[in-house]
Amino acid sequence: STGKTRNASAFSWGKRLQIAIEAAQGLEYLHKGCKPPLIHRDVKTANILLSEQLEAKIADFGLSKAIQNDVTNVPTAVVGTPGYLDPDYYISGQLSEKSDVYGFGVILLELITAEPPILIGRQNAHIVQRVRERLANGNIEDVVDSKLQGEYDVNSVWKVADIAFRCTAQASHQRPTMTEVVAELKESLALECPRDTMGNSNIYAETNEASQNTAIEMERFVEFSPSAR
Repeated sequence: STGKTRNASAFSWGKRLQIAIEAAQGLEYLHKGCKPPLIHRDVKTANILLSEQLEAKIADFGLSKAIQNDVTNVPTAVVGTPGYLDPDYYISGQLSEKSDVYGFGVILLELITAEPPILIGRQNAHIVQRVRERLANGNIEDVVDSKLQGEYDVNSVWKVADIAFRCTAQASHQRPTMTEVVAELKESLALECPRDTMGNSNIYAETNEASQNTAIEMERFVEFSPSAR
């Protein structure tokens, strides 16, 4: 993140959900709409770009792999980015679309917390473990990005956290499909929509300042601290 434009962590919760839905639909298309199906293999915030209209697009298909004859769980060389890499895939070498689902679950936790996937020097370094630990007392406010200043529907955030945890289940067969993820994210947005439409906030029209560039990396949702670099 260069820090030259407005940090995207200032986006409303509703706008973050809209971005998540569009990114999820992109992955769903790769898995279900492409013939043969494609597995991205490097799902991370830096590979989700925003247009001037703040529409999310999946980018960088350099590591993507086509699955012939709809056969999944195929042995392949393990590639990906630390923090987003599916542990099941890393251990077994068996690739499936659920590896993309895992990476997307990590992104959802980033959208909630505005924290990077891995914090060096922390006992629970990975975001999945960190968020689980902080949610043990049942208080979602303990993990939500402070820049949201409480402006979000609690049930909507809890639902997204639940989706994220299911996406990042250790065993790949326990994870939902991207089609299921899209449907549940839309339900989460429906819970939040009344809040966004009551005031001046609009999930489809954020400030002009936020859309100065034609492509803004989703990576800017995360303010990397020195310990995270």
